[in-house]
Amino acid sequence: MNTPDDRKPLGNHRLPAESQRLEREWQAQERAMEQERRGVPLDPADPRIGEYRLIARALRAPAMEPVPYDLAAQIVRRVEAAQTLGERVEGWLLRILIAVLAMAAVGAVAIYGAGWASAFAALWPQPSPQAAGWGGLLLVCLGLSLAWQWGGRMLHHDQGHPA
Repeated sequence: MNTPDDRKPLGNHRLPAESQRLEREWQAQERAMEQERRGVPLDPADPRIGEYRLIARALRAPAMEPVPYDLAAQIVRRVEAAQTLGERVEGWLLRILIAVLAMAAVGAVAIYGAGWASAFAALWPQPSPQAAGWGGLLLVCLGLSLAWQWGGRMLHHDQGHPA
């Protein structure tokens, strides 16, 4: 069914029905602008004119102020300042609980610490003389490696290269 559609443009030329529709829209927009300028009350019989008048009012209204550069920081300050009483009480109760637990841990170490120290010392393996020699060699190698890295950084830093 190939029927001509009068709503589609043909190349750069519009069909008469499309031109008439565009002309009616243009005239409605112009009437709305004129009625808005004169302050004529809205006509409920033509909602299209009312819509165009609303658009005209919005375009005439001044633009919004730009968003401040530090908007996020302002919001954070407001939220932090608006802590509720419950949040503050919860924070203080949490601090008190941590302090009580820390004092209990210090008290337990003071009371039972001597027994624990000897028990942990018994668990620690006793190194053989050969293992102590290898451990010392490992520490010397680690110290030389760190010194070499530190010296290289200082050399590059003195030459003006950032580390």
